[in-house]
Amino acid sequence: MDFNTDRLLTRRNLISATLGATGMAALTAAPATAAAPRVNGLEGKKVLVAIGDFSEGLETYYMIYRLIEEGVKPVVAAAKAKQLQMVVHDFDPQYSNYTEKLGYYIQTDIAYDDVQAADFDGLLVPGGRGAEEARQYESALNVTRYFLDHKLPVGAMCHGPQLLYTAGSMKGRRMTAFPGIRFDLEAAGATFIDEPVVVDGPLVTSRGWPDLPYFMPKFLEVLAQA
Repeated sequence: MDFNTDRLLTRRNLISATLGATGMAALTAAPATAAAPRVNGLEGKKVLVAIGDFSEGLETYYMIYRLIEEGVKPVVAAAKAKQLQMVVHDFDPQYSNYTEKLGYYIQTDIAYDDVQAADFDGLLVPGGRGAEEARQYESALNVTRYFLDHKLPVGAMCHGPQLLYTAGSMKGRRMTAFPGIRFDLEAAGATFIDEPVVVDGPLVTSRGWPDLPYFMPKFLEVLAQA
């Protein structure tokens, strides 16, 4: 066993011992009912959340929980329907780049191969390496193209736009993202805007998890109007 596996098992055993079987089941179970929606026009809508192993955990869970709070059903998609490892990205002044640490697990609902994009009202793509992984699968690219081509609400954060500009042209789009992929966006034809959130029609983008309080209200607003 490598160090990372040992650490994962130790952490999981510690949590299990603390909470017990009942507590673990409650912690991982889906909520029985959603909270009362606060944004008109959202109840009953369904949004696909595209991730992979090592997607940014805070971004992923924040997006999912905000959808649930508003009565929107999140469906988490990846290359395979299985448990994935999320990560935590942070900024340490002693390093010239961001750090990555293991975070929570998440259970996906559906594989990209099985997604019927027409069943969904919008698409969310958190950052992290999951977006980079997703763009290696033609099924993920086809799903993403559907939302872009049909001008449905699409939200992407941090490295999430990697999936978007691999799936289709971003020519003429106003977008933001993690600054490290600015040149990729510009090479894809987009205009990079260094702001917490940029809305270009049905497309909503942000730079990273510090922008979440600005990102989700705009995405939910676009989704409600769609």
